[in-house]
Amino acid sequence: MTRVYEVPYAPEDDLGWPVRVDGRIVARCDSRVAALAAALNRAAAEGGNATIGIEGADGVWRPFGSDAKRPARVPTLPARRLSVAG
Repeated sequence: MTRVYEVPYAPEDDLGWPVRVDGRIVARCDSRVAALAAALNRAAAEGGNATIGIEGADGVWRPFGSDAKRPARVPTLPARRLSVAG
């Protein structure tokens, strides 16, 4: 049976971001990024029988993957000029 770790878009009543499995809170974190990291660590520890669902700003739950939030085109960075003070 696949376990689904869920990370909501917004915190719960300023108590932080919960990480849920089967409706039960298994972790509570100070930020959404920390909640996602906690879910990733727990899912990785379980192996192939775990997945992560993440709620978007639009309220839609989506599976989290390695391509999440990846920009379509990575902007080029401006050239840097370095000098050595001597």
